[in-house]
Amino acid sequence: MRWDANKYDSVKAPQVDAGRELVRLAGVKKKDSILDIGCGTGKLTLELARLAPEGSITGVDPSEEMLKKARDVFVNSPKVCLIKGSAQEMDFEGEFDLVFSNSALQWVKEQRLAIERAYTALKPEGRIAFQMPPKGFCHEFFEYSGSAIKELRFDRFFKDFELPWCFVSKQEYAGLLKDTGFLNVKVFYRDYRLTFGSIKEVLDWWSSAGLRPYLAMLPEPEQESFKYAFAMQFENNRTGRGIEFNFRRLFAFANK
Repeated sequence: MRWDANKYDSVKAPQVDAGRELVRLAGVKKKDSILDIGCGTGKLTLELARLAPEGSITGVDPSEEMLKKARDVFVNSPKVCLIKGSAQEMDFEGEFDLVFSNSALQWVKEQRLAIERAYTALKPEGRIAFQMPPKGFCHEFFEYSGSAIKELRFDRFFKDFELPWCFVSKQEYAGLLKDTGFLNVKVFYRDYRLTFGSIKEVLDWWSSAGLRPYLAMLPEPEQESFKYAFAMQFENNRTGRGIEFNFRRLFAFANK
């Protein structure tokens, strides 16, 4: 699945707000060597680099489109290395003080393998700071996408559709971390109230990431119909402040 890096970067991005909270909670030190899994276009990688001026940053992402934009950000930054690859394919060993990942690991179905690779990548006493949508993160997303498929009679396009994500509860994720050998495991939820000014803003945000697997199943002429049928249901969420809905995030911290 190809990503539109420019669109992803340009839309209102609540995941970046949660990511900045993750950066703050990660306690980055000035000499940290950091692995940023799913670095995307490099917005938060840049913040990590500023907090670790005497350290180094390695960003990993499977999307060449995302990495191309990130390379433009770090063209003159020798301490930042960007690599095309996935979390489950990493082969680092004992190299990093911090393994960081913001809103990326939900795209990895092999969660246990990704966690094991992160553990191996850490130095002794190294730490992780992860954030991602958990199980049940936004009931409107699945309700409205399912309703759009039914309303448009698009079931034929989704006969072989499999969700590309792995969503887990905080209890499940804490168990995976402990089973891998992590210590001082802390996993918790943060609930965010998202507010958008218009249906277009809602659609632009969902189309930049969450809707992409659905759109990939549809011929191009049907994609616009699906996006409209999906987005218009968010009128149900309009308040005096705009279109609002809840979005839950899972935060995970632990030490090797």
